Amino acid sequence: MSALRQLMLDHSPHMMLLVDPADLRIIVANKVAEQVLGYSGAQLVEMLITDIESSLQDVFYWEDVRGGHFQDIDAQEGEYQRADGTQIMVMKSLRVLRHEERWLILILARDARQERKVEDVLEQTLSQLRTTLEATGNGILVIDWHNKIASMNRQFSEMWHIPDAFLKNGNDSAILEFLTANVAERELCRERLQQVSDPHEALDQFHLHDGRVFECRSRPQFLGERIIGRVYGFVDNTERVHAEQALRDSRDQLESRVHERTLALQMANITLESEKTRQADLIRKLGEAQNQLLQSEKMASIGVLAAGVAHEINNPVGFVNSNLSSLQRYMQSLMRLLDAYEAREEHLPESDRSELNALRKEIDADYLREDLGSLLSESTDGLDRIKRIVQDMKDFSHVGGGDVLVANLEAGLDSTLNVVWNELKYKAEVVKEYGGVPEIECIPSQLNQVFMNLLVNAAHAIESRGRITVRTSYENEMVTVSVSDTGGGIAAENLGRIFEPFFTTKPVGKGTGLGLSLSYSIVQKHGGRIEVDSEIGRGTTFRVILPRQMAPAAEENDVVN
Repeated sequence: MSALRQLMLDHSPHMMLLVDPADLRIIVANKVAEQVLGYSGAQLVEMLITDIESSLQDVFYWEDVRGGHFQDIDAQEGEYQRADGTQIMVMKSLRVLRHEERWLILILARDARQERKVEDVLEQTLSQLRTTLEATGNGILVIDWHNKIASMNRQFSEMWHIPDAFLKNGNDSAILEFLTANVAERELCRERLQQVSDPHEALDQFHLHDGRVFECRSRPQFLGERIIGRVYGFVDNTERVHAEQALRDSRDQLESRVHERTLALQMANITLESEKTRQADLIRKLGEAQNQLLQSEKMASIGVLAAGVAHEINNPVGFVNSNLSSLQRYMQSLMRLLDAYEAREEHLPESDRSELNALRKEIDADYLREDLGSLLSESTDGLDRIKRIVQDMKDFSHVGGGDVLVANLEAGLDSTLNVVWNELKYKAEVVKEYGGVPEIECIPSQLNQVFMNLLVNAAHAIESRGRITVRTSYENEMVTVSVSDTGGGIAAENLGRIFEPFFTTKPVGKGTGLGLSLSYSIVQKHGGRIEVDSEIGRGTTFRVILPRQMAPAAEENDVVN
């Protein structure tokens, strides 16, 4: 055999074996056969073809060849024995050749293992697809490029009531015409079934003659980028369509009734809004008046309570003070007597002196003499403090609190600080920077209430430990009292509203929003004003500016920020 022929054999993509039918010996094998079967070329030309092809089908074929019966085989699956003992699936064809008065058989074979795997996967996929089509609740119809029915599921044939005769005969044109004849939209249905090459999806609704309504969603079926058919999915929407129509009818009736009712309500609302606005204004004014009345009654009650408590405390304090003074005189007399006894102690018998010395040491007479004076002094200081607290309570809120008096604001501040001290001492250090301001005309109990609100608010603004500074100053016949804290400050958007009734920045349950509103009203009645400066994270300062002589109640002024 020429080198050219051998080159052609070796470059073939398939195994090529040339067999002598006389003895079934392999006389030629190409490189692909060597690689796939694992034998060398020398080994292969020493082997019989039956050493490789050993299936029952192959045995019968080669026995026929031995008997002189040759035949071509176009395509046949077979199994080849490899050098390592394993078997592989092949796809082969055989040709009977005549060469130089001699019969030969040419075998072309290819490794079919990968093809078999692909076929198995494809078969599994097709099986899953068929199962899915049957399991879906939609009716599925597939039409190929030639307008033939490629497939349909059972749900499709049942929902369309396709006659069994059409299904058994596989009459595609009869089935498609049956679909068209059973819908009101015949032309649309026929057009949609024939437009297999349309590249777009479509959504249609068909009304069947028996009253049912089908929704049809169709889309092209692609093989790569080429359209090979169209898939139609049908859903029975009869109940939904009827329900939607019933809803539309009900909606139309309801809208008509609502329109009539709306016209009547609009007229009523015009009148109601006017009355609502008027009543809201009255309620607001009533709330403000009620708040001021409640605060006034509260302060009056506090005044009555303070006067009663002061009276009840003053009586026992008077007894204690009188008795303490007498006790101090008695103690001084006893001390003189004790000194006289001690001066004459040396004239006593030795046994008496020893007994007195023992008693003196037992009771620690020297310590008692020294401590009695301290005890009496501390008791006197305590009584003085009780008197001052009682007086501060009376000054802070006395029964005649509605009278205009000439009062010292710094004294009022001290009284207020004493009253609210328990609220302040745990939150802040209080610094007083008084400027020695003159007395002014005022209602002291009301101004004390203003100072109390400002001091308590300052304490509430401080989260941990801080400082509250109280300052007084006098300039141009105006007295200024300022309360500053080192708390968290007030946001700029809230500064313009802090004097509104019921407005508060405190958490729910921590404030009513009435304290600053009432304070603002009280200061206005005194002919003064309140100013406020605040910075987030730095603190807040309130300034109460009052004239020395009380003026008539001023008109409402804007808050100076």
